[in-house]
Amino acid sequence: MADLKTEGRFDRIRGRVRETWGDVTDDDFDRAQGNAENLIGRIKEKTGDTVDNIRRRLEELMDDDDQEARGG
Repeated sequence: MADLKTEGRFDRIRGRVRETWGDVTDDDFDRAQGNAENLIGRIKEKTGDTVDNIRRRLEELMDDDDQEARGG
């Protein structure tokens, strides 16, 4: 999950991340530059949520994205 840009997911999950963590901005995404660990750090800094919770929720969001991409 370290590089969301190469997985083609970064822009697709942007809206879902912002819905989940309302304090995260487009600027945070731009500064993360497609790197999941950087994004996790930014979310943690903005929300105070734990890294484990953020990582788990991001994985759930990506799984949801995968299911939608497969038409499910």
